[in-house]
Amino acid sequence: MEERVFDFIGALRGRGISISPAETMDGLRALSLIDFHDPLVFKSALKSTLVKRAKDGDIFESLFPLYFYGLEATGEVEGLDEELRRKLLEMMDGSHSRTGCGGIDSFFFLLLLGEGGQWESFIRQAAGEVGTSQLVTRSQVGMYTRRIFDAFNWDRMEEQLEELLSALREDGWSEEEIGKLEEMFERNREAFRAQVRRYVEREQARNMESAPSSARMDRLMQLPLSLLDETELQLMREAVRQLAWRLRNKLTLRERQEKRGKLDLRSTLRRNMQHGGIPFHLTLKRKRVEKVELMVLCDVSSSVSRVSQFMLQFVYSIQDCLAKVRSFVFVDQLGEVTDFFREEDIEEGVRMALTQAPIAYYTRSDFGSVFRSFCDNFLQDVGYRTYILIIGDARNNQNDPQTWALEKMAERAKGIIWLNPETKPYWDTGDSVMGDYLPYLKEARVCRNLKDLEETVSSLLL
Repeated sequence: MEERVFDFIGALRGRGISISPAETMDGLRALSLIDFHDPLVFKSALKSTLVKRAKDGDIFESLFPLYFYGLEATGEVEGLDEELRRKLLEMMDGSHSRTGCGGIDSFFFLLLLGEGGQWESFIRQAAGEVGTSQLVTRSQVGMYTRRIFDAFNWDRMEEQLEELLSALREDGWSEEEIGKLEEMFERNREAFRAQVRRYVEREQARNMESAPSSARMDRLMQLPLSLLDETELQLMREAVRQLAWRLRNKLTLRERQEKRGKLDLRSTLRRNMQHGGIPFHLTLKRKRVEKVELMVLCDVSSSVSRVSQFMLQFVYSIQDCLAKVRSFVFVDQLGEVTDFFREEDIEEGVRMALTQAPIAYYTRSDFGSVFRSFCDNFLQDVGYRTYILIIGDARNNQNDPQTWALEKMAERAKGIIWLNPETKPYWDTGDSVMGDYLPYLKEARVCRNLKDLEETVSSLLL
């Protein structure tokens, strides 16, 4: 138990709660004075000794179930009625030699009896054999659930069930009672599967919490954006804010260095020749850095919308580092959404861009039509400092790619950068026209995760 408490305290510290060694000892001392079997008293003892600020209470409440609550599946586990339970236990007591109660057999009878509160120890043992140290993302939960569940010898347990049912028939049990027992086994096997999944979900959350913040960030950076669940989406939005803050700091440092200037060695020596070459007066070389303008064209069809969502959040989180930002969304029509970000906060602006732009969302992509519309309505706003950033899979649904329009955009812009969520082997397959557009691009990148997004924006600004 002490080890679990220390792990829990480490997780609290990892989330920013300050807990001193003395407070840790106070918590352990408080636990030694209470009844461990009362969960409310146990929780209150820890909270009163470890949490000092009201704002830390929510963090404590979110982490506590990951470390101390059991996996009892209330409402899922089916228990035998008292009469059947008594008769079965009598049968077991008199039939050790026939059915056995050692090893896996003990779990078989706990499953049959519906003793859900005692299943967790078996789950932990199987998880230890499988290994869960690499369980870090929600997308792995199903795989680890299956591995742990399959670690139990279900074929052998089904054989034991048949042996037991045969023995019960010989002892005079009715077919109705035997049917109930067989049905109970099947129901509790599914309830056990649900407990295994809860255990895996809890371990995944614990692994994420116990990892250093830098390690958590690295893992989030590598997650495919298209596979995120709702929990990971929330974590990713926070990661984008942190990345934007980090990039702004880099840009601020660069601006300070440019403003201060670098030593111009030749000019300094020439200026100080009258002093025998001793550099009494330094000459600095300053470079004028112009902020770039950015136009972002985001495909918001279902296959690409996740990447577009985070790119918009990222770009507008660093908009103070850019001379100007204008944003557009499209499927087969182009709609400007810049005003959404002027009137709302960034997250609300992103939501509105993905749902309320003046375009049809549920239709087939037509990149050629979009680029023609851009040339007709916005090409005059593209200048020598403007980068055009396009996010899309270039799947044009057999429509005319109208490459002439992209060529005109490239002639006026400083450069066009295309981010494609599909890997290169899939470019120019099926209805993809990526190869038709490549000659007019300054750069084309695969963009599947947050790391790809960061590298793209950083290359524009740094």
